[in-house]
Amino acid sequence: MQTRQPKQTYSQIIMAHLMAGKTITNMQAYDEYAITCLAQRISELRASGVSIDDEIVTQNGKRFKRYWIDQPAPQTVQGV
Repeated sequence: MQTRQPKQTYSQIIMAHLMAGKTITNMQAYDEYAITCLAQRISELRASGVSIDDEIVTQNGKRFKRYWIDQPAPQTVQGV
């Protein structure tokens, strides 16, 4: 018998996308994950303590927000 994996919530999907070092916009969320309420999910993640940055982008005469999580740069080990 096969066990089912619990379905991810939209917030979990978005968080995994952002933690992979990617940015996301409304169109990307819709195209890649069929999520139509990105701003609401971002708001929920922020309310839970996640620090998500955003910027307004103008492209082809359209304005939209792009979201991302700033990740610390990997630490390089100095020669011993």
